[in-house]
Order: sequence, then structure tokens, then C-alpha cells
Amino acid sequence: MKTYLLFIIAILAVSLFACNPRSDRESDDFYQETVDIEGATRLKVNGAFNLFISQGDLESLRIEGNEDLVKKLKVNQRGEVLELSLKDEDVRLFGREGIEVHLTIAELSELEFEGAGNIQTRGSFEVADFQIIGNGVGNIELDLEADNVEADLNFVGNMILKGSADYFQLSNEGVGNIDASQFWVQNVDVNSSGIGAVSVHCEGELSLEVSGIGMVSYTGNPTVISEKISGIGKVNRN
Repeated sequence: MKTYLLFIIAILAVSLFACNPRSDRESDDFYQETVDIEGATRLKVNGAFNLFISQGDLESLRIEGNEDLVKKLKVNQRGEVLELSLKDEDVRLFGREGIEVHLTIAELSELEFEGAGNIQTRGSFEVADFQIIGNGVGNIELDLEADNVEADLNFVGNMILKGSADYFQLSNEGVGNIDASQFWVQNVDVNSSGIGAVSVHCEGELSLEVSGIGMVSYTGNPTVISEKISGIGKVNRN
């Protein structure tokens, strides 16, 4: 029962910050601001806002929403690291509709997020070696064409991965669902000790270690080279 309640709380928390269509674009509250950026490849996100990432040579950062809240978003670039942060108290004070951040960058090697927000790629994003580090609450949807992807997740919410990669390593300690069934990968390594469902697609070698509460499922025609199951977890081949 305790586990069930925890899962319900997680779903409610995620729905609280789910992406909603903007209703204030034509209102007096709508405000837009652009920030100059160049050469960022590592992205650190902290705060309750919706982030949309596109790939392009003409790099740009556009912030939209309530003027007071837009001005509270902190943008700091230090070399290849771009930090976007918004304090929770600012969101509670000004953020009736929240804000949207539209980022266009040429390359991306790392995405680290925490706080309460949603992140989505617009179109397919080509990367080489890519690392995802996730904490907090939110929904993540990424479309990647990658060589190697490593994901270290300990957040409450849902993640959808699409595209393809040669290698995918997933470490999951969070609460929610991770759907990588449309992420076609040659070799996959999954270590899941979280609560919820994890699904992957593998065509080569598959390694599974499951110790959490929930199910890990896989599609494709992989060679399972390692399978360790403990606790209440299950593995299912679809």
C-alpha cells in the first residue's frame, strides 16, 4: 500500500507541472526576451519551466511568458556550460501560466536537470556521446540520433526516448515510467532499482539488472548476456 501511494503521489506531482498550451500569448501579461548564447554544449536546468530544445547552427535562447517571471529566469554561460535556473518561490509568486524557454544550439553532450519542469526536443537531435542526469519532477521527451547515450535518472516523472544509438546505458532509481521502446539501440545495459515501468529496444547485446518495484520490458531480438532480478521486479520480453 505504501508503494502504491508513493506512485500515485508521483503521478500527481508530474501532472501538476505538465506542459499546457500557452493561453497568455495575446494577453497583457505576455512578454518575450532573447539572450545571446554561443558554443554551449552542456546544459544544466533547474526550475519549474518548460524547455524546448532544437538543433541548429543559428544558436539562440528565447524566453516567453509573464514578464516578472521571465526576468527572474537566470541565464549563465561559462564556456561550454549553459545554466538555466528559476527559483521555486518566484514561480509561486508570479507563475500562474509559467514560462517557456526555446533553445537552439548546434551541439549537445550533456543534459542535467532538476527542479520541476518539462523538457522536449523539437525534431531529431544528432549527438555523439550524450549524458543525461535527471533529478526532481517532470516529463522528458528526447528524439536522439546518437553514438553512445548514458542516462543516470533519479527523478519523479516520465521519460520518452526516440531515435537510435549504438549503445545505451540506463541507471534508474526514480519513480515513473521510462519508455525507450522507440529508441532503437544495438547494445543496451539497464540497471533499474526504481518504481515504475522501463521499456527498451535492443538488437544486439542486452544486460539487465532489476532490483526495484515494477517491470523492465524489451523488444527486438537481442542476446541477453546478463539478467539479474531481485526484489519485486520483473522482466518481460514483448
